[in-house]
Amino acid sequence: MSGPGRTPMTPGWIAAAIVAVVYIGIAFHVDIPRGTGGLHSDEATYYLMAHSLASDGDLAYRAEDLARSRRELPDGPSGVFLKQGSDVDGVRLTSRPPFVELERHLDPDPTRLYFGKAFIYPAFAAPFVRVFGTRGFLIFNAILLGLSIAAAYAFLAARSRPSVALVLAGAFVMASVVPVYAQWMMPEIFNFALGLFAYFLWTYKLVAPARTDTRCARWLRGPWSDAAAAVLIGIATFSKVTNGLLVVPMILWWLWRRDWRRTAAVALVSGAVAIGLFGVNVAVSGDWNYQGPPRNTFYGHYPFETPDRGFDVGAERARGTSLIDVIFDREVFWTNLRANAEYFVVGRYSGLLPYFAPSLVALAAFLLSRRRAAWQWLIVGMVGVHALAFIITQPYTYFGSGGSVGDRYFMGAYGACLFLFPPVDAIAVAIVPWVVGGLFVGKIVLHPFVSSVRPADAAKRGPLRLLPVELTNVNDLPIMTEADRVRIWYGDTGEGDPGFQIYYLDDNSYLPEADRKSFWIRGDARAEMLFKATEPFGHARFQLSTGASAADVVIRVNGHDTHVALGANGTADVRLPLGPAFPYKRYEAATYVWVVSIRCRGGFTPPKPADGSPGDARYLGVRVRPTIHP
Repeated sequence: MSGPGRTPMTPGWIAAAIVAVVYIGIAFHVDIPRGTGGLHSDEATYYLMAHSLASDGDLAYRAEDLARSRRELPDGPSGVFLKQGSDVDGVRLTSRPPFVELERHLDPDPTRLYFGKAFIYPAFAAPFVRVFGTRGFLIFNAILLGLSIAAAYAFLAARSRPSVALVLAGAFVMASVVPVYAQWMMPEIFNFALGLFAYFLWTYKLVAPARTDTRCARWLRGPWSDAAAAVLIGIATFSKVTNGLLVVPMILWWLWRRDWRRTAAVALVSGAVAIGLFGVNVAVSGDWNYQGPPRNTFYGHYPFETPDRGFDVGAERARGTSLIDVIFDREVFWTNLRANAEYFVVGRYSGLLPYFAPSLVALAAFLLSRRRAAWQWLIVGMVGVHALAFIITQPYTYFGSGGSVGDRYFMGAYGACLFLFPPVDAIAVAIVPWVVGGLFVGKIVLHPFVSSVRPADAAKRGPLRLLPVELTNVNDLPIMTEADRVRIWYGDTGEGDPGFQIYYLDDNSYLPEADRKSFWIRGDARAEMLFKATEPFGHARFQLSTGASAADVVIRVNGHDTHVALGANGTADVRLPLGPAFPYKRYEAATYVWVVSIRCRGGFTPPKPADGSPGDARYLGVRVRPTIHP
């Protein structure tokens, strides 16, 4: 569209095409899945589902699916979620959501299993997988990425100069963690795109110039665009139930405008699509809840791999029971809520500031603008409720568990944040999200496969280290993907001191020495770690020693610094108050966590042995023997 009163779409389409072509090119050149570092997180399930739909036209797991996967995955689809099927005998109403309960019994045929994830993303990706193989996932994602930039540009250009709109649209998509998820065979990019497309269809009519008279513009201003938006939200709701919140601002807006017909249409269409998809799930597996019991996850051994292996070779991983007692535990509920509210915005591994900086820029621009629209307040409210839904109901894994890069659960709502931007006149404002986002996620976006395989690496250095660690998620931090650097036991030396665990947050601490009671800090580096114990102990003791080089050591515990100067081959015994501990309590008894950092200036590399053996090539700073005490 171009001309008087029209949005010039050419720049948006060019930008979208460039991004899509670049990412499609990556898809064709990367060796999948080996070049991507193998499958991670929940990819195994979506991988099998899409291939099953593409090759067999069904959503049932059979021996053929496993055999097919072995062509690319010699070790099998590690981490796949499977469900046993059920036969439905009847339906009864209940007083608890979803207010309907299926009366069913397990399928007597043990050779029929089904996938324990939503099928909608694999269903859309399956045509691409059929044509291009596994790289079809990435091609489909690349198209979504490009179309997202086009839609973002069209909305922004309706209110701002084309140059400003183009810079902002590019920043919103590319100066965030979104491009990383375009390289995942999971529905995060799909959920993001559905939310953005749906809100574009709803809001474009509210901002587009009235003189825009093309056929496309007339359709976007009409009621069918709202119906299409409702369809997309219904699909997104089936993909992840919390995406259903996206429809609330639309319903409230048309309700406030007293447009009863559109209000009813949006509510009924989105509800019908979501319910219909859940109904398909019932028809396939006999259960509306694709994560409900019986559901197992499988690593190393898989059903039907041999005649004697069935569903029981997996570990139970169903999500169908209430966790009210865990979520609303009086001992830690308010502590978790306050901390997670902070972490949601500025958390080192999940915060909006580092991973979704354009959303905060959009919110700030909206709040500072004099041209705020009423419907934008509804979007602000929806995003806030979406955030609360996760930090309250999933306080110990609200951003998607240790394999996540940023907050993958926020992807569905992130697309809606674009529509908080008011008319923007200054190009400087459009550059801000590029600067902030690039500062935090530039390396992550440029190296998406490395960042996905080693999600903790980005926070081991650079600006991310300035942000607080999400102590509510201790056992679901990205560092948990490096098993040799977490839950390492120290203490319990036989001198009346208790045992405790250390989680190394970076690579500036070497692993335990042969005595299993001490470790070295890398020379000229600052190492950060978590101490976790079963009681809120009061003091920590650090026995320090140096080698051939002197060292200046600064120990920080809970924000308080202590400086120690050591000569070559020197020793020191430092006792420090631990201060208040952060209570971490998931399913087990409460544990207590402290953030500790040790900075060492100075260092040495041990000389090579005379016998020519490799020796110790590490650059050593100070050796630390930590213990904790009441």
